[in-house]
Amino acid sequence: MRQLLLWTAVSCLVLLPLCVGGKRVVFMPSPFTSHTIYHTNVARTLTRQGHEVWLTMPDYIVNRRVLDTTNLTVIEYQTLINFEEIMTAAFAGNYFKGLSDDWSVLMSIGLQFCDTLLMNVSFFQNVKELRPDLFVFDISSFMNMMTIISYRLGVPFAFLGTLYDPYYQRIPLQPCNIPSVIFSYNHHMSFFQRVLTTVIHVFASVVDIFSYKDAVSRYAPEMPFLTIDMLVARAEIWLVETDHILDYPRPSMPNVKLIGGTVTGPGKPLPPQFKSFMDDSKEGVVIVSFGSYVLSPPEPITQKIISVLQDLPFKSVFRSKISSPNSKKILTTSWIPQNDLLAHPNTRVFVSHCDIHK
Repeated sequence: MRQLLLWTAVSCLVLLPLCVGGKRVVFMPSPFTSHTIYHTNVARTLTRQGHEVWLTMPDYIVNRRVLDTTNLTVIEYQTLINFEEIMTAAFAGNYFKGLSDDWSVLMSIGLQFCDTLLMNVSFFQNVKELRPDLFVFDISSFMNMMTIISYRLGVPFAFLGTLYDPYYQRIPLQPCNIPSVIFSYNHHMSFFQRVLTTVIHVFASVVDIFSYKDAVSRYAPEMPFLTIDMLVARAEIWLVETDHILDYPRPSMPNVKLIGGTVTGPGKPLPPQFKSFMDDSKEGVVIVSFGSYVLSPPEPITQKIISVLQDLPFKSVFRSKISSPNSKKILTTSWIPQNDLLAHPNTRVFVSHCDIHK
């Protein structure tokens, strides 16, 4: 099923550049490791179809060297700040403190990130010299302004990501039935929740907190003015990393394709550190990972997790920055080859935070 969904996504992207007589594709994911992963998966599959593919990536992700960029050309760009670290402090940090999510931080990060790249003359020139036939942007509210690059170059673009955004995707809106992403509601909502969701949807359709109103004039003064929503509406196709079987029903449009499941694949050989631990664990292994944002949970929570793992009749791999109290039973590390560990025959249980990659 995963291969079928991945090839569906690739087929959609393959046909677009072919329609304009070319096959050079540039992927621009958000500056976060998890978002870059599924862009990398689709990008690698495109290269196997004979396409030339480039992937933009911030220096702090490149330096970690945890992504398989085989046959891809990475366009590295410099940033003054690590956007992942800021996101971790604002969301994961607030969660453990019992505070609400600080969406103003995400807004600030988005504006800062877009300003960094859109004002970067050398970055634009490098992309321009590639003479791309198609851009693939991340479906993220603060990535919308990045479409200005394709507008300036007169190149078609597509979106690939996890966000179902009825406003920008021009999907007929039923706000009382479609929960907002900022709430934990599902489609079974109370009357108050439906009213609140409707208000949020109406607000989002009128006010875009992640884009400047004069963005095109600011970053592409030589081009005819367009609002960001008008520019984003020119997307050829939207590839949404979600599964319509597991998700609740909601309306869609012909150019919105659901491709959930592309982030997993057949297991590859494990690095020696993990291979020896997994092979020796005949009783089974529990894999515990809360994503790249939660590597240092508060001490009380960490101790509870460790206590439970020590009492289990299995060994454990715990993705965190803490030191293991018993390295023969609990392997702790800040990075794991998650897909490959899950494919190992000795894996018995997976504990996660239920992110799209889990």
